[in-house]
Amino acid sequence: MTVFSRIKKEGQFEFGPGIKSHYNYDYASLSDTMNEAYCAMLARKLEAWQKEHGKFEVVVGIETEGIRIGYTLAKMMNLRFYIMPHRRIELEQLGVPKYPADTHWLIVDDVVTTGSQFMRTVDYLDIEETPETITYACMIKRNPANLDFSAVSGSPDKEQKWVRTERFDFVDKRLVALYSED
Repeated sequence: MTVFSRIKKEGQFEFGPGIKSHYNYDYASLSDTMNEAYCAMLARKLEAWQKEHGKFEVVVGIETEGIRIGYTLAKMMNLRFYIMPHRRIELEQLGVPKYPADTHWLIVDDVVTTGSQFMRTVDYLDIEETPETITYACMIKRNPANLDFSAVSGSPDKEQKWVRTERFDFVDKRLVALYSED
């Protein structure tokens, strides 16, 4: 039994460009109190991370549950907070100001499957992707071994879909997760 076993839902799920799983996590089902408790635990991990990698200056929460988590973390850390919507046009309407190139961003989501939402956020915000400027955080990091990439990776009987993988290694090295699947 894991920390998040009570929100683990069985079924047939598809993530982004064809990645399949027989289960998913329903972080939205957690109460605000439970979210705050998990955020306090994640904040302790992030404090330790900052001692080695530098202080965060801005927090961005990825729509939808990343907003709730990121906002809570930003309040706990007394940092500025911004929302990352799913579409670039919506981001333009939010008016996120430009920050200096050396600003250290904390980008937050609830569950990380491939890291592609993190990469999209960096692209949308036009942030230089360096170890000194970006840290990613999540509550749950999915284990790729528990996912079906056959529609992505070349099964001859399935439609081929595309997953950007060129920056996954960078995400993995900069990711602070409260819980990582085995």
